[in-house]
Amino acid sequence: MRFMKNFCFLVVMAWGLWGLAASAAAMTFSADLYSSDGHNGKIYMDADKIRVETKEMISITRLDKKLIWLLMPEEKMYMEQVLQSAAMNQKHLPANDSGASDVEREFIFRETINGYGADKYKITINKQSSYYEWVSSDPGITMAVKTAAIDGSWWTEYRNISIGNLNPSLFEVPADYTKMSMSGMGGFIPRE
Repeated sequence: MRFMKNFCFLVVMAWGLWGLAASAAAMTFSADLYSSDGHNGKIYMDADKIRVETKEMISITRLDKKLIWLLMPEEKMYMEQVLQSAAMNQKHLPANDSGASDVEREFIFRETINGYGADKYKITINKQSSYYEWVSSDPGITMAVKTAAIDGSWWTEYRNISIGNLNPSLFEVPADYTKMSMSGMGGFIPRE
């Protein structure tokens, strides 16, 4: 049960982080990841690849392969989730404004977030959902460094951002891991 909760959380987080990191899609970086729900960890991003590490699991999202891998380091096992083609369509990506046609950006003011100068915007998608986004304008770091609900009920932010090349192996399943699959409601069973 705990695994399923973590599995669902990491799948949702991977999509949400794609929205947060969309403005940095051309950047290669790593950062400490903090969120209001306490699921803190580390994020690595290289174009269409995202790796999120938490205490219990690692999520690797490969948009180029339309896959999400969820790794359990203690067990040296992983699960694979196929991203459906409809979900991969740009207009269905989570709240980001990199290609949506009905996105409004309202500048609020400039402030400092975790040491980064950032412009705060109110982002409204399809005149229905809104959130705040802080976009850094510091040299070399042009990306959203924080995203938050208008009512303050949730937030996600990057700290200690490091721009630069990443080891490609970060975005692959280690060779010594065993692939798992779900079998009904009974749990996870190794796949041969």
